[in-house]
Amino acid sequence: MSPTIQAIGTAVPVNKICQQDHYDILESANGLNRAERLTLRQIYSKSGIAYRHSVLSEFGAEDAAENQLFHPSGRYPQTDIAQRMQIYEQHAGDLCAEACRDAFAQLDLLKKEEVTHVVTFSCTGMHAPGLDIEMTEKLGLPRNVERTCINFMGCYAAINALKYAYHIVRSEPDAVVLLAGVELCSLHYQKSNETNQMVANALFSDGAAAAVVSAKKLSSDANHLTYALKSFYAEFEQSASNEMVWRIGNLGFDLRLTPEVPKVVKGNINMLVQKLLHKAGIRQDDIAYYAIHPGGIKILEACETALGISKEDNKVSYSVLNDFGNMSSVTVLFVLKRYLQQLTKADKGKKVLSCAFGPGITVESLIAEIA
Repeated sequence: MSPTIQAIGTAVPVNKICQQDHYDILESANGLNRAERLTLRQIYSKSGIAYRHSVLSEFGAEDAAENQLFHPSGRYPQTDIAQRMQIYEQHAGDLCAEACRDAFAQLDLLKKEEVTHVVTFSCTGMHAPGLDIEMTEKLGLPRNVERTCINFMGCYAAINALKYAYHIVRSEPDAVVLLAGVELCSLHYQKSNETNQMVANALFSDGAAAAVVSAKKLSSDANHLTYALKSFYAEFEQSASNEMVWRIGNLGFDLRLTPEVPKVVKGNINMLVQKLLHKAGIRQDDIAYYAIHPGGIKILEACETALGISKEDNKVSYSVLNDFGNMSSVTVLFVLKRYLQQLTKADKGKKVLSCAFGPGITVESLIAEIA
């Protein structure tokens, strides 16, 4: 049996923010001039997002003295990086554990003591002891479980983590690997009238996702669908390395996301996918479903144009973007999970192509088979 995603779990914070409400707050409180308000309105109206989530209720509330981080009127100093990391440490572990429990609940044959590896991933915070130890303790896993942390890779980290789990299971057939990711993007909100920062403020949100990868059968449910992992391929386009940059600044993690990113994706994604398909020994006609990271409307449209696919082919990615926004690395697992919720036993054997994008500019991709 191939290394297989046996289950995917997801979780979002309880604070659900309407995108229109968030726009109204920023438009009225940030002291924008007419041109800046027009830019902000265009960004939010074309975001493709209806709702986002944050660990902080103030993300969708008016300016208030007790706010820790979001002060749209600018009457308070910006929150420094140390404070933001304290907030991350306070919230990330619980949200991540919730996603893990969601995955475990789908696998009635899995015993916690059978988990052999824990791989955590995040690019919006870090601390030590970190998420790997937190998951071990919160979930009651063996203390000698092998732990690995994947940090600061950006939106493609989940596919990188799946690749890592794939290799673990191939080398240790009895392994049960827990992948656990969490992104608290809202903690890195930056008050700025620059267009690139406005785009980041309008897109990103908080969420967590987990996956259990193993060659063992972990569910007795005859209708339980899984993803057999078949092939991976990744490349980066160094000439565009300055178009998507993620750095640690004094006041938060600073994301530079230029309008060139969709153009770079459009110019490179087909060539990369063809290399992935060649490696897998299949053709694009063999792909039944596309699970593309919904980094934004323009990213999805760029993939459609370059790969010759339709919006209908991308509908699950659009629906996740609409409901949750861009949750960085965990978002693609939300897409893959939503497919599992919609597919049936008749889909067994069909191929899924998934890809995600991040700094580099890097594209990570995989082929999975519905099993």
